[in-house]
Amino acid sequence: MITSQAMFWGVAVLLGVFFGPAQSASRSLMARLAPAEARNEMFGLFALSGKVTAFAGPMVLAWATAATGSQRVGMASILFFLLTGLFLLRRVPVR
Repeated sequence: MITSQAMFWGVAVLLGVFFGPAQSASRSLMARLAPAEARNEMFGLFALSGKVTAFAGPMVLAWATAATGSQRVGMASILFFLLTGLFLLRRVPVR
């Protein structure tokens, strides 16, 4: 979809503005949802799960790029993670 360098930077800035705060927002949500007596355990599991799964995005991107020979398809594989996250977060009961 991106055909020029200016368009690339425009999309990159928008993604940085809107996806950049995701880490702090996820920690805030965790603090609101976790019961007080289990908060330390929940944050520990939250940190561990992030470290354990950090390889998944780059791995899927590399596989998609290698399988198709297209970096565009590889980058589009990120949509899988975004949509999966959206589906899972929609099921979280936020007070």
